[in-house]
Amino acid sequence: MEIIWTQAVLAGVVGVVLMTMAMFAGRVMGLSTDMVRAIGLVFVPDSDRHLVYLIGISVHLFMGAIFGLTYALLLTAVGAVGVLGAAAAWGALFGAIHGVVVGAGLGILPAVHPRMGPGEVLSAPGFFGHNVGVGMPVFLIMLHIIYGIFAAVVYSVGVA
Repeated sequence: MEIIWTQAVLAGVVGVVLMTMAMFAGRVMGLSTDMVRAIGLVFVPDSDRHLVYLIGISVHLFMGAIFGLTYALLLTAVGAVGVLGAAAAWGALFGAIHGVVVGAGLGILPAVHPRMGPGEVLSAPGFFGHNVGVGMPVFLIMLHIIYGIFAAVVYSVGVA
């Protein structure tokens, strides 16, 4: 089956928008999950909050689109395109794996983020975000499962 690139990008953007909404809902639960700000602070200092958020959301949407393409390739490879239940299940699995990889990577984030660590604007989240809160490791994986399910379903619906 041929990849529908525009649908894959749309699916990734929808997935990341829903994931970002869930991140902001996590703040209500006491989990500091302002990934948009953290991404923006990679590129610009905190002195211009509007620019930090503008760049952060732009990069986050772009990353969601790129992962949408990746998920479309994976869904096609496993033959789950067009079968919503299968697409959702595979999307959840891909999202869980994605979340585990991101969680593991959070431990090294201060080494590459210019504004994270002791004396910086952002505190180090720690391995799987354990410095953020006890629920953060599970929440992190759940966020990526949300992304995976919605990206997979949106892609499958659009190409079925």
